[in-house]
Amino acid sequence: MKLNYREDIDGLRAISVLAVVLNHAGIGLFAGGYIGVDVFFVISGYLITSIIAREIQSNEFSLIKFYERRIRRILPALFGLVAFTVLVCTVIYGAEKFKTFGKSLIATTLFASNFNFWKESGYFDAPSQLKPLLHTWSLAVEEQFYIFFPLFMALLYRVVRERARVILLMTALLSFGGSIYLVSKDPSAAFYLAPTRAWELLAGGLLALNLIPQGFGRKYNGIVGLAGLAMVLIPVFQYTENTLFPGVSALPPVLGAMLIIFSGQENGSPARQLLSFPPLVFIGKISYSLYLWHWPMIIFTKYYLIRPVTPIELGILLVAIIVVSTLSWRFIESPFRSRQFLSTRQIYAVAASGMALMLLAGGSIYYFKGFPKRPGVEYLAIDTKKEEIWLYKGCNVNQTDNPNEITPCRIGGSPQPPSFLVWGDSHTPTYGKAIHSSAAQYGVSGILTFANGCPSLLNVDPIPQSTEIPCGNYNQMVLAYLRQHPEINTVILASRWTIRIESTRYKQEEGVIIRLTDTLNQAPKTASSEYIFKLGLTRTITTLQEMGRDVIIIAPLPEIGYDVPSATFIASRTGRDVNQIIAPSQEEYLKRNRRALEILEDYKKKYGIQVIEPWKALCQGGYCRAAVDGIPLYRDDDHLSVFGSEYISSIFDSLFESMNQASK
Repeated sequence: MKLNYREDIDGLRAISVLAVVLNHAGIGLFAGGYIGVDVFFVISGYLITSIIAREIQSNEFSLIKFYERRIRRILPALFGLVAFTVLVCTVIYGAEKFKTFGKSLIATTLFASNFNFWKESGYFDAPSQLKPLLHTWSLAVEEQFYIFFPLFMALLYRVVRERARVILLMTALLSFGGSIYLVSKDPSAAFYLAPTRAWELLAGGLLALNLIPQGFGRKYNGIVGLAGLAMVLIPVFQYTENTLFPGVSALPPVLGAMLIIFSGQENGSPARQLLSFPPLVFIGKISYSLYLWHWPMIIFTKYYLIRPVTPIELGILLVAIIVVSTLSWRFIESPFRSRQFLSTRQIYAVAASGMALMLLAGGSIYYFKGFPKRPGVEYLAIDTKKEEIWLYKGCNVNQTDNPNEITPCRIGGSPQPPSFLVWGDSHTPTYGKAIHSSAAQYGVSGILTFANGCPSLLNVDPIPQSTEIPCGNYNQMVLAYLRQHPEINTVILASRWTIRIESTRYKQEEGVIIRLTDTLNQAPKTASSEYIFKLGLTRTITTLQEMGRDVIIIAPLPEIGYDVPSATFIASRTGRDVNQIIAPSQEEYLKRNRRALEILEDYKKKYGIQVIEPWKALCQGGYCRAAVDGIPLYRDDDHLSVFGSEYISSIFDSLFESMNQASK
């Protein structure tokens, strides 16, 4: 059963998809444009619940017909998009990134990409600008919801029809409560998983079931519609990537979408008239294709350029996206959505065949490890087997369930008991191969321990934390280990200091802003991260010196701000020097790390510690190298590769030579 067509809903779709596209294009004014997806969920819930409810009430509901409509709506355009991404990725991706793409293709086919990208949202995973199917997470959420929702609706109408709205409302509130709870515990899970997004779809569904009764008059509807429009638009311009989302922050755009749709049931609604503007209606009609095509076209462009897109290039790109999306809508979406184009049996056969081909393609790419011997593709990226060996995963405390003590890794080459300990966050193992090689050369042995996201600062926690255990607990475990092992007389602190001091990301690096908090409450409430950093570093140094340990600190590593292996690969494929494109100048490094270097220099004089400076080995000739002879020095944008670690190994020679002589 078809609903009466409403131009204003297509206009609302246009507002939503344009917000998403302009946000993904990197236009700062639309920093909160990601809320467009939430508006889409409300629209989807409203339209589909309306159809299901009417068909159930008239005894016309059929699961076969329901899923046929979903297939016609979703899969044909998706098949076209996937064919395009497979072709482009085959040409421009190195083996490791191509393998990761194959995995995401499998997940997309099974409508499980939200799970896949949730699991990939931690440390050392490909940044989102290298994931052309990342945006399919929202399709996965919708389809997971619609696997169960029609059955749930049919059961409610058969058993407790009078209480259907109440039960759906309670379900929505439960989902909303789960979103509020989880967004503070695991923001990535709250963002990607269906149970914490279901309330947005149910909000639209409840509206379709007349949760808000009509009859309040045209003036009331007009005010409600304009208020709803404001509730949708204001977050687009006010929210940022650091807004805790979804949770409570998703409530304004969701309620706003509901109010817009509700008010539009009256022809005279100002919001309905505004959203029925023909250009908006057209964008709304192509919104699904526009959503599908915009993301890979944006990231492939950025990936090829290996630099920010200029305003002129961005304008051309946005026009190209509109053109391609229009063609997709006209020649793929529209024909397949017509019941006259292929029968029910044929459309199911097309869906099964297309999904089988997607699984075959994704499975082959993943199984054959990205086809590293493709014609013309040199394996210029990271040697993953070698990287795995030297990542020291066994001494990452976050890999251990409910640890009570650290699980250190042996480093160096001497059979003698360990005499030094390397301690810090994910930058600790990035120096592992360098320290191992130098220590082994001088017959010195030590151990290494780290926890992702946990700097070696006593009684200081980063907020938000990305760790399974609190950083404070981990650092206390390190101290306990040192007390139990007096033979360890030297402690090397290795962490990403600058990001803790500045509380800012670098260039195109993704991620939330991380701030520091003093767990002993000795810092003023308005204290900056730099103040708390110095407080924590002072505690760490003085505590270690009181324990009779020598303290060594590794100065900040140059950050690149781009995924170096990918940039190196595409630069080599197109005959460009990656260092000329992405390597920061030495002046940029010194400016970015000025406060960190000044603080370490002050502490060197004040506490007699030693500071080792890897940047002096990497920054030569006026710039800080990202690659040497086409080989990446980094495995992402700020962690050294094994090759990079070996490259700077000599900076530790004087330390271990003196330790060797002192032991004789």
